[in-house]
Amino acid sequence: MSLWKIVLKNVLQRRLSSALTAASIGLGVAIVIAVLALRAQTQEGFRQSAFGYELVVGPRQLGSLQLVLNTVYHMETSPGNIPWSRYQELAAHKAVSAALPVSVGDSYRGARIVGTTPAFFDAFDYRIDGTPFRYDPGRLEQAMAGKEVDGAFEAVVGSAAAARTGLKRGDTFQPSHGVDASGDTHTEKWTVVGVLRPTGTPNDRVIFINLDSFYEIRDHRQAAGISAVIVKTKGGSSAERLQYDLNQMPDVMAASPAVVMAEFFSKFDWIPLMFLAIACLVVLMAAVSIFVAIYNSMSERRRPIAIMRALGARRSSVMAIVLMEALALCAAGAAGGFVLGHLLTGIAGAALAARSGIPVSAFAVQPEEVAVLGGVLVLGALAGILPALTAYRSDISDGLSPAS
Repeated sequence: MSLWKIVLKNVLQRRLSSALTAASIGLGVAIVIAVLALRAQTQEGFRQSAFGYELVVGPRQLGSLQLVLNTVYHMETSPGNIPWSRYQELAAHKAVSAALPVSVGDSYRGARIVGTTPAFFDAFDYRIDGTPFRYDPGRLEQAMAGKEVDGAFEAVVGSAAAARTGLKRGDTFQPSHGVDASGDTHTEKWTVVGVLRPTGTPNDRVIFINLDSFYEIRDHRQAAGISAVIVKTKGGSSAERLQYDLNQMPDVMAASPAVVMAEFFSKFDWIPLMFLAIACLVVLMAAVSIFVAIYNSMSERRRPIAIMRALGARRSSVMAIVLMEALALCAAGAAGGFVLGHLLTGIAGAALAARSGIPVSAFAVQPEEVAVLGGVLVLGALAGILPALTAYRSDISDGLSPAS
């Protein structure tokens, strides 16, 4: 009979305790895997989610974090506007290669409405199934001046927003005032002229409309101004100098999304570390339970071990069986924990993606996970060493004597 068959037989003889021990290992490993995967992917997702947004410029009453969350991730709310003249100054600035106006405040079936210009899609190389909406700067100037004008009401729908709302090319819709759709429904209707191909960014959850049509709405004309400006510079130290200059102005502020999100995560990095510590403690306690279970069973195994020895089994083989049993329990728990951990990652990631637009894959394996699985097997080996040495040193005559 092979050693592995003997190990399997020993495990099955104590199937309940074996299952509970492996489950304890699996639970700890699952928590570690999920925390590592979510931590790495969310931080990477948020930090790289500058998405080419070097600077975002908004009203000074916004904090930098709220400005970034509102403009880049379409979270939070925008409590104010900056003057249209500030956008014009930015667009004409010698250090700026692109200044993209953004106006928010409406929604449709949970998808936020963002007013902007077709230059937004060109600046980030986004692809559209269909056509970009039409944009008329002259009509925008007239609308901002409080004049009623007639023009195109067109929209480009993000891929996730299209799935959520059911909108497709040629459809019409009427947004509601407010980001939570609790406000009145506008009388104006927009026509979908294109669907944005997936970008892997929060913009997939957004419905974009032409900025001039945004100010066709009377309530928006009354508070003429824009929510924010996304700025791309000409490189070098342009972004830093421009950010400094803007932050000296009394009515606007500028923030770098990458820097803001890095600072944000640095303040809360202790939270995943706390979960990792708890999970590691669970795994360690499970390893101790393996040691206790096997060690306490050694008195029951004295006779079977003595019989094996009498039949010609070497001491090293007996020792290997005990070590393999501890490793088998840890390996089973680690494998189950690996699968469960990625299942938890997928569930939590889906909720996060729905809220923030940051994609999280249940199948992405972090390098640290390999170290976790290897560490669990090492713990299993350590847990089995003392019982294995006990088996190695056992005497055949003591095991076969009636008193035993």
